[in-house]
Amino acid sequence: MDHEAEMACQRLVIASYSLMDQGRYEDTAALFTDDAVWVRGGKPVAGRSAILDALKQRPASDLSRHLVTNVLVESVSDQEASATACFVPLRGTKREDGSVATPQITNVGDLAYRFRREADGWRIAHLQPTMIFKP
Repeated sequence: MDHEAEMACQRLVIASYSLMDQGRYEDTAALFTDDAVWVRGGKPVAGRSAILDALKQRPASDLSRHLVTNVLVESVSDQEASATACFVPLRGTKREDGSVATPQITNVGDLAYRFRREADGWRIAHLQPTMIFKP
């Protein structure tokens, strides 16, 4: 896999959760192919527009941060790649000052990505989080 493709896919891994955590849902959905599937809460959400709709349903009073690490991108072909990563999801409800009480780390999981190169660059075709450590 060429370095440029590897870096593009690695950026997608980081951006998918970073942009969501910032509330930039349109930008998050734009990272996906039109026919992408993102498994959220154990349920597949199919299609870029459905992914955007699901993101917009997140409660405005909640804040989240997803710590994503150990990203490993591998080539499948010139047009496809995959990646794995580890993540720690943190979530809480905003207080009056906009901050959130520090949540306990209760879950640690793995992320599995499939990417496809499209005319305008690499996009996420499938994203599957799996909780490994959970209460």
